[in-house]
Amino acid sequence: MNIIISHESARPMYEQIEDGIRRAILNGEFKNGDMLPSVRQLAKDLNVSAITTKRAYIDLEHEGFVYTVSGKGTFVRLDKLSQLQDSRERELLERIGAAADECMRAGIEKEKVLEAIEKAYGQN
Repeated sequence: MNIIISHESARPMYEQIEDGIRRAILNGEFKNGDMLPSVRQLAKDLNVSAITTKRAYIDLEHEGFVYTVSGKGTFVRLDKLSQLQDSRERELLERIGAAADECMRAGIEKEKVLEAIEKAYGQN
């Protein structure tokens, strides 16, 4: 798992950690039940506080990507992965729809919106 933290980013570090772990899970780097690094170990590896890492693990647990066994560690949960992906996709598409509505009300041409989306996809 390769997580890169930018200390200059406007995004909080715990969100950057969440994104990195989520991306690794969705890309198949983990199997169901695989153990994640301990909070302390990941914090040390990323040069962040253990509190920051713990926050990321808690958020991922609330989203259903991981589960924690007290005294044992944090483990990947893939049994609900397709539901999580579908839910996330619906949420993101709704946000795009809301942004498109706002652009339309602001008088921005459809071609410019599509161009912005194409540009954003090209950067990744």
